[in-house]
Amino acid sequence: MKTISKSKSKIEEKRSYLKELSKPIKSLVKEGMFGSVNEGLKEMYQENGHTTLKTLQQWNKKGMRVKKGETALLLWGSPRKFEVVNADTSEVDEMDFYPICFVFSQKQVQKGGQA
Repeated sequence: MKTISKSKSKIEEKRSYLKELSKPIKSLVKEGMFGSVNEGLKEMYQENGHTTLKTLQQWNKKGMRVKKGETALLLWGSPRKFEVVNADTSEVDEMDFYPICFVFSQKQVQKGGQA
């Protein structure tokens, strides 16, 4: 059981980190500078040379492997709808949940089979 709670806390840490990264970008989205928070995050990553972002599975399909020790960059995933029942009123509310999307850039991958 420790493994489950330990991994959950890591995801919560990453979620908090992504929320902090997203805060200043949200206001820029409201001002019209970016179409979405993810667009702003991608721009920020591009400033550090991370121009091509793909998931692990997308890179693997292209025959590329993530270099050992690399850490994923974070984006917001597509929203998922779920229902929440209010315990007091028994009303059902529909809410959006934005999962974390883990991506890697061209700087973090190499041709498959290389060590």
